[in-house]
Amino acid sequence: MIVGFAFSIAFVGVAEIVYWSYKKEYLKAKAKYLRDVIDQKNDLTNQNEQFYTCVYDKWNSGEMALSDANTACGLKFEHN
Repeated sequence: MIVGFAFSIAFVGVAEIVYWSYKKEYLKAKAKYLRDVIDQKNDLTNQNEQFYTCVYDKWNSGEMALSDANTACGLKFEHN
C-alpha cells in the first residue's frame, strides 16, 4: 500500500511538472505571436494589414480568443 501511495505521489508530481513546463512554453509562444500580430497590424505597408487588424481587434475586444480570432479572420479574408 505504501508503494502504491508513493507511486501515486510521484506520478502526480511528474504530471504537474510536465503540465506547468508546457503551459509556460505555450504562453511564451502565444505572447510572441501576439507581438507579431501587433507589429503587422501597425505596418500599414503590409499587404495583410487588414487581416492582422481583424485578429487584433477581435482579440482585444474580448470577442474571441486569439486562436479563434485568427481562424475567423483567416476564413473572412480567404473568401474575399
